[in-house]
Amino acid sequence: MLKIIIYGFLLLNVVHTVWTDTAGECNMAGFYIELGCTPVPAVDNATTCPESFICPDLHPDPKSCYYRGKAYQDRTTIPQRLINNPCSQACSCNVGNEPRFDCAAVDCVEVFDTDVQQQCISTYQLDSCCSTGSVCGKDDIAKLKTCEVDGQTYLEGQVFEPKNTRKSCICTPQWNGSTDNPDYCREINCGLEIHYQDRIFDNCAPVFAGNMKGCPIAFQCPSLQSKVVRGLNLRSISEQCTFGNMTLSVGDEVTVDEKCTTCACDVPPFVSCSRKSSC
Repeated sequence: MLKIIIYGFLLLNVVHTVWTDTAGECNMAGFYIELGCTPVPAVDNATTCPESFICPDLHPDPKSCYYRGKAYQDRTTIPQRLINNPCSQACSCNVGNEPRFDCAAVDCVEVFDTDVQQQCISTYQLDSCCSTGSVCGKDDIAKLKTCEVDGQTYLEGQVFEPKNTRKSCICTPQWNGSTDNPDYCREINCGLEIHYQDRIFDNCAPVFAGNMKGCPIAFQCPSLQSKVVRGLNLRSISEQCTFGNMTLSVGDEVTVDEKCTTCACDVPPFVSCSRKSSC
């Protein structure tokens, strides 16, 4: 019995490691990682990407807010040290018609100061939401170290997100192309439960711009006009998606009010949506 338990533990760790490493390469993987869901690997091992996920009950009590499995009562605040997103500050639970978190607005001055944008470059630290400094003048800017990433050049202090990763990095003189150094790269946290608590509670679908490997730009909820359009489950996946009160099989689509958005059951249990870049 002990051997079986140890073998199962090691297997789970191997699966989790592969799953984490491919979060930036697999559709919806990063989304589910943040929600604490467990991957279901493809049966035929044809791909390293999970074909579906098993998620915990994200709202055991509809009168509480939940963040990373912990319940928060009305008007209680998440300790800042537990929030892995520097742009989410002073987030407290608000239980009205539906539970949600309200956070303090963070306004970064560099977004509004067009003069600084034209004459200077803003510089950042790894755990900062807004810029922490600036470098002005052609001569001083020319002295900065550069980082070549995915065909783009970044200056020292600038932020970039390497392709096929779930990392946000700062260009530093120590940059060597590896995203594993915590001194200049960190995991991206989308703040899903913080900013979309009520949407997740209602079984709405994350909306992505382009591929489904980054953070969603919004959530699409069902309306009275939403209908399921049955498709072909070519991968023969038994797990299903939930959209509001509707149940979809892999390959099914669902109509939504937003004309530029298409939604389908691709990686259960959440329906996922894509928004056309032209819109």
